Amino acid sequence: MRRLVWAGLLLALCGVLPACKLVKNDTAAVGAASGAAADPYAASAYDPNAAVAKDWEAKVVPDIAKRATDFKLLRDAVAADADAAGQKYGYRDKTSGGPWNFPTKLRGTIVSVDTSSSEGTIGVDTSGSGKPDVIVDIGPTVLGTALRDSLDFVSFSDFKNQIDYARFGTALNAYAVEHVMKALPRDGLKGKTITVTGTFSYDGTSDQPEVVPVAIALEKAQ
Repeated sequence: MRRLVWAGLLLALCGVLPACKLVKNDTAAVGAASGAAADPYAASAYDPNAAVAKDWEAKVVPDIAKRATDFKLLRDAVAADADAAGQKYGYRDKTSGGPWNFPTKLRGTIVSVDTSSSEGTIGVDTSGSGKPDVIVDIGPTVLGTALRDSLDFVSFSDFKNQIDYARFGTALNAYAVEHVMKALPRDGLKGKTITVTGTFSYDGTSDQPEVVPVAIALEKAQ
């Protein structure tokens, strides 16, 4: 009954006041107009692809190359004591608490090629056993953050938020695919000798480290 009375009073007032207008209170529209429901990172000016392109030749490749340890030496050191090997040859951000990351260089024979998915890889034999003892990514998809996490001049604290940190890692992988791995042919690789400079993360779950290359080359047959 009270609702009917108030409704009648409102209509009566609107009849007296010519400027009176009933407006629906749309809280969703108000929130959208004020930006209250907007993604706080949607308007970020940070461009990870531009950052990677700027630093790749000047910082990324030199940083990995100067700290790259011969893979066979590294393999034996990790097998003996992974933590000691990490402290001597590896790197991990003190604030992340993640696995050790090892810049490395290797030379060996390609004994397997897997391009059955977008996460293409080759198996490389560095010891002459005829079996792969290291896996090398060849794309076009590279997962993980080994490349980002191996850079000793990059820290999570350098970024505004976790999203930008993750985007930087993805951009590094994409740049490596486009400018390093893409040039590698996909046919006739088995039996060829390859040299690689790159990096891998070690968490103890695999006997075959998976290297993300920053430099890769096939040797010409003699």
